[in-house]
Amino acid sequence: MTRRIAVSTIAFMALVAVSFKQAFTTSPNTSTFSATSPCDEFAKSFLRIPAGENCDRIKWQLRLHHSGQYVLQREYGFHVDNRTYLPKDTTTLEGTWKTTKGRTSSTVVIQLDAEKPNSISFALIDQNILHLLDANKDLAIGHSGASYTLSRDQKSSVLTAGNHGWATEQDLTVQTVFSGRSPCREVAKELNHPVPGDCAKLKWLLTLRRDPKTLAPTTYQLKGTLYRDDIRETENPREGTWKVIKGTTNPNAVVYQLDAFGADGPILLLKADHNVLFFLAKDGNLLIGNEDFSYTLNRDNRSRG
Repeated sequence: MTRRIAVSTIAFMALVAVSFKQAFTTSPNTSTFSATSPCDEFAKSFLRIPAGENCDRIKWQLRLHHSGQYVLQREYGFHVDNRTYLPKDTTTLEGTWKTTKGRTSSTVVIQLDAEKPNSISFALIDQNILHLLDANKDLAIGHSGASYTLSRDQKSSVLTAGNHGWATEQDLTVQTVFSGRSPCREVAKELNHPVPGDCAKLKWLLTLRRDPKTLAPTTYQLKGTLYRDDIRETENPREGTWKVIKGTTNPNAVVYQLDAFGADGPILLLKADHNVLFFLAKDGNLLIGNEDFSYTLNRDNRSRG
């Protein structure tokens, strides 16, 4: 009898725990954001990662509560090789958050523990997308393997709509290169590009060219997973012309439109700033990533300036 009661108690407590988790994660008073980012030095102090620690990935889960409290769980580690990731430490941080103005009156920043000297901040791109700010309060630049974009897991009313674009179109570079990795099926569907059912990620390498004299947009080349055949070891880069258009959700936003390529439809990219682009859906809304990949392209080291 005692054993039966004990088992029943354990089962009840497990049910309560599951119910609490479901209630918490679906609460309209909480927004949860996830990401896997690089591990640059500027982020280590706040995240309690020792300076100089061997670290090339940070996994984030950030919960913002309507009460002004946050819970941030982070894990860091490094890749032994391309297929083997070794986690080193997991920590949960808690504190307060608030919204502040960015560099302009129309930009919004989410700041964690504003009163602390090692406070950390995120640009509020929209209700679904946060992007980490670096030590200079610029959008942090990732690389071809990961970005500093946090994507929201479920709908919530905690955050405002955001600015949906921080940039102006004042690029003086004749050629720029952006790279990144994104989830697969959602963006492939937007482009009408068929992919296997088990396609989980896509690699991108985008080159944008401008007229040397006028700096007007001219041509682009897009390499990556969708435009190569690994079995046959062949590549057919997507090429065409591109132009600058206005956003639909925010008419002041700067959007790059890459013209259609064969059966593939046009690609829309929100210019967040000089170094970061976000994929847009056909309706002009930002595509939302997951805990592993975001729909973000980062300016390549070779073309920064």
